[in-house]
Amino acid sequence: MSSTHARERGLKGKVALITGAGGGIGRGIARCLAEEGVHLALADISQSGAETAAEEMEEFGVNVIPHTLDVTDKSQCVDIVDAINKEMGSLDIVVNNAGVIGGTDFKLGMPLSDINEDDWDDTYNVNVKGVFLLCQASLEKMKGKGWGRIINISSRAGRDGRETIPHYSASKAAVIIFTQALAREVARAGITVNAVCPGLIWSAMWEQLATQFRKKFPNFKGKAAREVFDYFVEQTPMGVEQSTEDIGRAVAFLASDDAKTITGQAILVDSGAVMH
Repeated sequence: MSSTHARERGLKGKVALITGAGGGIGRGIARCLAEEGVHLALADISQSGAETAAEEMEEFGVNVIPHTLDVTDKSQCVDIVDAINKEMGSLDIVVNNAGVIGGTDFKLGMPLSDINEDDWDDTYNVNVKGVFLLCQASLEKMKGKGWGRIINISSRAGRDGRETIPHYSASKAAVIIFTQALAREVARAGITVNAVCPGLIWSAMWEQLATQFRKKFPNFKGKAAREVFDYFVEQTPMGVEQSTEDIGRAVAFLASDDAKTITGQAILVDSGAVMH
């Protein structure tokens, strides 16, 4: 009688840092990596968010340490990388997931003059500069051991500019191009750099967006935030929203040995909304 064995994907015992870990996508990524036996450093600008996420991961039996991190602060990025290497013995996987779409009362485009300069700056500082700073802080140790995985969370908006959120679309497009540039630099060092582009995931960010759509467009007035979200889901070819685990499984794949020769790519997980 033949025996079957669970297939290893080369992730068990690795250490991953996930930014924006207190949010829904961050927790989904953490769960999918923990299922593979990856130890987790969960970072968020909110200390309570990081701690809550860490508590949720305890069931997986991996080491989990919460951290408070502002990704726009270079010294904090350097310090967290040093702390993880010291506390957990290594840092193998970096998932740049922290992201914003402006302030609490940002405005949609259409016209462009409605976009606030502060919202543009805040979005770029977190979504682009934050990715740059953490990658820069992580690379030396990865190069030293000849192995590393960097996975940047972009968006479908980075592949298909949305006129209502031009500042966010531009920032996420920048993440994709930065991913490609860095992938070329470190390819011979055993490090892969890829991006995942989520589609429509119900989240606090989408509640913000729905509020703005109701203010801007008459056809959304009187609709609940969830109804606004569902309208956009219905416009996709599959008509299906994404779960946070859909994003997490894409991240786990790119971090694994199954994807060892994939680098510089941006994988859309969006029910076919954008096809490239």
